[in-house]
Amino acid sequence: MNWGKGLALALIAFAAMMAWFVVKAVRNTEPLVTEEYYKAELKFQQRIDRSTRAAALSAPVQMDLRRGSVDLRFPRELDGGMIIGTLTLLRPNDPAGDVSIAIATDSARYLSTAITLMAGRYNASLEWERDGVTYFTEHKAYVP
Repeated sequence: MNWGKGLALALIAFAAMMAWFVVKAVRNTEPLVTEEYYKAELKFQQRIDRSTRAAALSAPVQMDLRRGSVDLRFPRELDGGMIIGTLTLLRPNDPAGDVSIAIATDSARYLSTAITLMAGRYNASLEWERDGVTYFTEHKAYVP
């Protein structure tokens, strides 16, 4: 066999390998974290500012997620005022299990038992407001 045939076989093998990679990539059904990622990225600096304010509190927000309940404990300095916000629970492997919960409490604790969560990992993001000041925090949570 001469060098021309060897080169042709190498190019054919390379093209077959690239075609195999393309087929594997097209069949990949991994969902996006969010369908509207561009809108979310435009507000990224606001999220950084809100996260900085949340980090300046005396303690982080404690989240306890169970299959039938969500328990949030805010820092003590937020007690006594109305806390309004949204808890978003995103399942990285199953977007059908994503949950969004409206938060409204006048104490430093929020407990909801009117929710059913699937077992597994969640990316929890909590955005809340008290006295016109907004805060944001993220956690990786696991529901047993």
